Amino acid sequence: MTLLDTTEKLRRNRDLIEKLIDDPTLLGPDFQPIKDLTTDTLLGYKATGRGQTGTDLDSTLSLLESAQSAGLMERLDWAFRCLALDVALERGVTVEVHLTPETDTFGAACPPRLAAAFGRGRRALRVAAEVHDDGFDHPGLDAAVAEWRGWGWRAVVADVSDRVDGAFLRRLEQLRPDAVQVDLSRPSTDQTTELLAWAADQGVEIHAVHVDSELHRTQAIALGATIGRGRLLGAAAPL
Repeated sequence: MTLLDTTEKLRRNRDLIEKLIDDPTLLGPDFQPIKDLTTDTLLGYKATGRGQTGTDLDSTLSLLESAQSAGLMERLDWAFRCLALDVALERGVTVEVHLTPETDTFGAACPPRLAAAFGRGRRALRVAAEVHDDGFDHPGLDAAVAEWRGWGWRAVVADVSDRVDGAFLRRLEQLRPDAVQVDLSRPSTDQTTELLAWAADQGVEIHAVHVDSELHRTQAIALGATIGRGRLLGAAAPL
């Protein structure tokens, strides 16, 4: 690909993202069920966005990478966050909605044009914010968690079991998450065991992700998880 082709692709993707921000309904969203691992009771949904089908941004990962490159992550994240809450309200969702606030929005105010929608969803819905590895060392994380808790949201720590050590566990104690996640698509390690032992000792919920088979369900329960999501429990799809 020539430099001209690359520049044209970046311009095209930026235009597509601007279009998604202006009309967030084009972002999806998809909702993946979160269930009790022993009873299959529906406990929540993980909300994810995607670009328009048939474009370079038709997956969540490609959309986020392009938004980051174009400097549009903050605006895109707020647009999607408000859309997900709006859709959940319209569909009468009463269980918890899980969102993944991007690090660009840590400490960023909601855009004025979205404030009414965000306030409506924030007041009416139960929400959990998932913190992934890229946000765990962010200098604004503590303030972001405090803000979420002020809104009544719960905090879930995800994708971090590979980095567990004493300093990490002390950091977890400072954050006091409501839940931690274990990813069954990754091999279990001593660090995973240490994280889950800490969570059990602290009375922190353990969630399993990538519960894609009955074997995964059995493994998750053996690790102490009580809640999970994955193909076995339901695919991500529009409500």
